[in-house]
Amino acid sequence: METQKLMNLCERLPEVNQTYILNLDKSNATKIIYAYELIRFNDYLIGKQLGEESKINYKTYFEISYDDITEYFRTIIKKGNEYNTVQRARTALNGWFHALNEIHAVRGNPVCSGKILERLFWEITGKEPGDKGKKETIPDMEGFLDVIENGTGFSSARKKHHEKHRLRDMAIVALILDTGIRISELNALNIDDYDRGFSQLYIQKRAIKVDKDTKEKLEQYIDQGRTVLAGADNRQSPLFVTSNGKRLAVRSIQSILKKYSVAADNPQVISAGKLREISAEKYYQETGDMQGLKERLGVKSMAAVEKYILKGENQ
Repeated sequence: METQKLMNLCERLPEVNQTYILNLDKSNATKIIYAYELIRFNDYLIGKQLGEESKINYKTYFEISYDDITEYFRTIIKKGNEYNTVQRARTALNGWFHALNEIHAVRGNPVCSGKILERLFWEITGKEPGDKGKKETIPDMEGFLDVIENGTGFSSARKKHHEKHRLRDMAIVALILDTGIRISELNALNIDDYDRGFSQLYIQKRAIKVDKDTKEKLEQYIDQGRTVLAGADNRQSPLFVTSNGKRLAVRSIQSILKKYSVAADNPQVISAGKLREISAEKYYQETGDMQGLKERLGVKSMAAVEKYILKGENQ
């Protein structure tokens, strides 16, 4: 009976959906759920006329945005569906758009994360689904930055070593906090990737303007604290270097941040990833621009952006 029910549901789906459902590596019961959810979503799309044609095809899904998906979930929540039902819809749509993204039929997966769905459900119904867990410990950024700038907590011998690299380390932290750059991207930067005239940094395929404080710290390091090797090709010369003029490795950057975090007696290590989160939270709080944050962070999906926003709200 399940097989017949599945075939009946598939007859109500366009061909693009049928192929996906029938080839899923899941039980017939799960396929039936996915088919039902796609039918419901397709009916919503036709009703909203989000596609240029009433017939559902790949072009229809290509034009679906993150906001369209989120509005769909708002709609079914307002109709009185319980959280488990809405969550089931998200799971089915997430699987479908993931499959579309795998064959490059869409530009990234526009389906929001489970955490955002929980927030939407709470906003609309006043109910809080699931366990939220404990709030994350907020790091002592003031103490962390004080150690980097002044060597607070270091012995005399360590302060002497710290002074050699103070300008470099201040520039590294300022840059991550300002731009949200990944540690791997930071490691790969060359001196030519920074444009003094426009106060702009070229990171992979994106250009980010740095703020005044970062500009001052970065240029002070370049002019006064950076070791330059004689005869080096400046175009490929690394921006952040060791005392020997070699490119600062990712592991070295991690160790540097851990050193300052421990000296500041933080309850958790302030990693490059944590600084990236803080940068993203600050940008979103100041602008409210999710698309701008997506481009700034260099991530492919809105779901990847959400984790930064949610971390800020949960603290």
